[in-house]
Amino acid sequence: MFKENPKLKYIFLLGFLLSLHLAFVSYINSSFLSIFYGEKNVSWIYVLGSITSILMLFLIPGILRKVGEYRFLLWSSGINALSLLLLSMLKNPIGIVVIFIFYFTLNNLIVFALDELVQIFSKNSKIGHVRGLYLTIINLAWVISQIISGKILFGFSFSSLYILTFVIMSVFFLISLLSLENFKDPAYDRIVGWQSFKKFFTNKNLVRAYKINFLLQFFYVWMVVYTPLYLFAHLGFSWKEIGIIFAIMLLPFVFIQYPLGKYSDQIGERKMLIFGFLIAAVATISLFFIQKHEVWIWAIALFTTRIGAAIIEVMSDVHFFKHINKENDELIAIYRNTASVAYIFAPIIAFVALSLVPSFNFIFPVLGIIMFYGVYLSSTIHKNDI
Repeated sequence: MFKENPKLKYIFLLGFLLSLHLAFVSYINSSFLSIFYGEKNVSWIYVLGSITSILMLFLIPGILRKVGEYRFLLWSSGINALSLLLLSMLKNPIGIVVIFIFYFTLNNLIVFALDELVQIFSKNSKIGHVRGLYLTIINLAWVISQIISGKILFGFSFSSLYILTFVIMSVFFLISLLSLENFKDPAYDRIVGWQSFKKFFTNKNLVRAYKINFLLQFFYVWMVVYTPLYLFAHLGFSWKEIGIIFAIMLLPFVFIQYPLGKYSDQIGERKMLIFGFLIAAVATISLFFIQKHEVWIWAIALFTTRIGAAIIEVMSDVHFFKHINKENDELIAIYRNTASVAYIFAPIIAFVALSLVPSFNFIFPVLGIIMFYGVYLSSTIHKNDI
């Protein structure tokens, strides 16, 4: 893989660094924002950030054609690092929410840019093999970060993590500057926005992949925003304990995604997606019944939910990238806006659910029931779709 495409190792390293920084702050962002705006209003901040992200992802193919991947990656990562530094220092609620929305949007754009680079540099390699290894590497960063971040928060503050992530994104900027200087962009498709949407949503395989990935991102948003709030504010777990729980929870992404990626190149994705959604749905519903302050119980339960999510993640990506070419950057932009769309719908639905249910832990059965729809979606994949 790396012999055929030597630049791929730098892209994998950049993916690791981006995920490391995201993992350090993703699970504490909601708690940080709730200090200034309260638990329920955090949802609306994510909604605003997601709307901004969708608008920018709609424009990003045109931006890439004008400035190129290299310069775009430098500018976006540099400004991203500066945003993290500001979040570590600001105390003004309005300033914090403005910078956070800006930062949130940049993250989505950088994820898109790296996706495009992986697609460009993975020519002559099996898609499942490349995507499985890439996901394993970026998810390893999430495991490492949870162990460290819990200890940092236990002894320091939220600001300490934002400063640490500022350093990580500064390193990201330097590696991008030095390793991709001679990068030549492919001839991107020159398709205007409405045409790219038409092209995407008239292709049944791409539409299915979009829906599957949306459900996965919906699951992630719900879990990232509300699980740490529940564990910290309602069950009394310390951030050190939460860090241990989340580190164990994320292990399936490290251990099973690479072999699953290789496996998918041989048999396809249908059965594994059905299995993944079943595990995620049942395991998530089971969280409703766990109300004890026990680290190992929550670690095992959340670990089980992520077995399902890890399967869905790699199989969804493999299914999508099998049906596009490296020039189809506008299609990748549409596929990746599922995260932003999920950050709009998940908080709104959660806000409504929390207003209706008698206790906070009802968020888990509501999410589990939604995940069952993925079983049906996966069952619609046929042999000629793979």
